[in-house]
Amino acid sequence: MNKNTDFIGSIGYSLNKVSTLYYVSLEKSLAAVNLHYGQIYILISLWEKNHQTQKELADNISVSPPTVNKMVKSLERGDFVSSQRCQNDSRAVRISLTEKGCAVREEVDLIWIELESKICSNLNDTEKLILGQILQKMDALD
Repeated sequence: MNKNTDFIGSIGYSLNKVSTLYYVSLEKSLAAVNLHYGQIYILISLWEKNHQTQKELADNISVSPPTVNKMVKSLERGDFVSSQRCQNDSRAVRISLTEKGCAVREEVDLIWIELESKICSNLNDTEKLILGQILQKMDALD
């Protein structure tokens, strides 16, 4: 006899539900600084280490190079980043933060903190710590 999966009570269902809630809220909040959900991860990666190639960015945020290319072009139109062909490898393109890309970090920090506070508002400090540790362990499976 087959036992049916309880999808709604599963961890995967709950993770997806929370992830979707977070995505929608982040997208709305970032609109105030003319950014989109996916673009923020490019900026975060560049804030950690500026002047990366598109390949490095793709690896760092776990998306395909064509997806990074699309996001970078959009960020360039918004003057958050600039791109330049690498001198030693003309196939590679190096992405760098502009002044605007550096300056928006402060606003994004505030958005990020506010959203995290909101999404974790029903958790006590111990639960937040444990959740963070669990999610880091799950992320390490990549």
